[in-house]
Amino acid sequence: MERLRTVVVVAALAAALVAAPHAAGGSAARDPYGQKITWAGCSDAPPRSPQGMECGTLSVPRDYADPKAGELDLAVSRIPATGPGPRIGSLFVNFGGPGLPGIDELAMVVGSGKLASLNRRYDLIGFDQRGVGRSTPVDCGDLSGVTTSDPVAQARQVAKACRSHSGALLPWVGTPNAAHDLDVVRSALGDERLTYLGFSYGGRLGSMYAHEFPQHTGRMVLDGVPDPTLDDVGTALAQATAFQHALTDFAADCAAHSCPIAGSSPAEIVAGIAEQGRTLDAGGVPTVTGQLDHAGFVQGVQNALYSKDDWPDLRDALAALREGDGEPMMQLAYPGEPGQRVATGDSAGAARAAGGLWRVALPAQPRQLRQPGQPGPTPGPGFTAPDNYEMAKLAIDCRDTPERRTEAGVHRLDGRFERASSVFGTSLEATLLACTGWPAGDAATRNVAARTAPEALLVGTTGDPATPYPGAAHMAAALGNNSVVLTYRGEGHGAYFAHNACVTSTVDAYFLSGTLPHRPATC
Repeated sequence: MERLRTVVVVAALAAALVAAPHAAGGSAARDPYGQKITWAGCSDAPPRSPQGMECGTLSVPRDYADPKAGELDLAVSRIPATGPGPRIGSLFVNFGGPGLPGIDELAMVVGSGKLASLNRRYDLIGFDQRGVGRSTPVDCGDLSGVTTSDPVAQARQVAKACRSHSGALLPWVGTPNAAHDLDVVRSALGDERLTYLGFSYGGRLGSMYAHEFPQHTGRMVLDGVPDPTLDDVGTALAQATAFQHALTDFAADCAAHSCPIAGSSPAEIVAGIAEQGRTLDAGGVPTVTGQLDHAGFVQGVQNALYSKDDWPDLRDALAALREGDGEPMMQLAYPGEPGQRVATGDSAGAARAAGGLWRVALPAQPRQLRQPGQPGPTPGPGFTAPDNYEMAKLAIDCRDTPERRTEAGVHRLDGRFERASSVFGTSLEATLLACTGWPAGDAATRNVAARTAPEALLVGTTGDPATPYPGAAHMAAALGNNSVVLTYRGEGHGAYFAHNACVTSTVDAYFLSGTLPHRPATC
């Protein structure tokens, strides 16, 4: 299976920035709902963090069914309401992943001026869910020795390392337990109901909370909604189809902007992009930070499709590659070195980092970050994040996924993935092997029925490549609580930060006044 390669990621943990966990076992059982958060200043906060941001820690049971089995630390942040106007309550924000460190993501987003209208009336709450960042983290140790390109062997080696370092934690990092943690935080804050804004994977977590705690669910907005009706194959096929459509949309835009790829139609430009990538099969292009190969090319193109803001960067990278310069595409493919990420300060960048996908590469050489706000892929020093994003993402996704595929079984799907996407099909098919060797998962997150929970606002983007548009309607039906789908006719993963005043005002109106749009709702 020469081109069917899983790519598993190393995220170096900045251990000094992570709160030390409680002992793995033997701690006295306590009522997790009897806690209050002791707020203090946030150490090691990211650049441009808002003034007044506070941090604290709660203890939660590793296993809610057996509270005596040990506790985990759960790190929480609060950005107090600024006014004017009376404070409404607390608004929890999750930027996706899973695995993105929510405390730092929220600090960067608010610090860059986003969410200001909601922050006037709400305390904004960030949290690193169990297994992530400053909370008790998934740690897989030093993975530099994982060098094999064999997909099954690679996945097994990573799984073995993660079991060796975090075996006692891995069975408990799934989304149902994370939803229970949210309810503990809600209680500690003194809120009767959870008010929640979730992007991408945040939709999985939010829907799970509504399912588990309908009586405590308040106003909820899910943007870039995962489809709870799909298994791992269905999800990967839907993404392959959606990324191919997004590439066609990019090609149409590229044709109107002096596209570096020849072609008189979007289809011809897409074919030219695919051919440019295939030429790298015979040999990579040397760059300052390594060598751009076919897998890196596909990753770079795919990353640039998460936000229309990155389309100019992709045009520039394609043009540079024609001249033998692979560095711009390398920067799109691997925007951060292990343990780092692009600090963009908006959910488009967070979505590009998260993506709902399991794959990032083990880079042969460290990659430099793009500076926050830079329009192009110029390397810069960037911000080193105290996160373990990739390994936490893998652990949580594998816990939430019951399927364990064989290489032969995945290989039988080659034709379906090739038909779904000639460019992305192979790499997305490869993600089906990422959980090889991991502890058994379950399908709990596919049952999100919450008929007694208040109706939510679900935002779906017609050109979303990572959480394809049908997922919003399928989530609404699965919730069964008359939730409203707001359709954004546009491109990119997520809509709230997509520079569309209609989407922003509709979401804000629901949070600030409880007003839902009339059906059918379209922006």
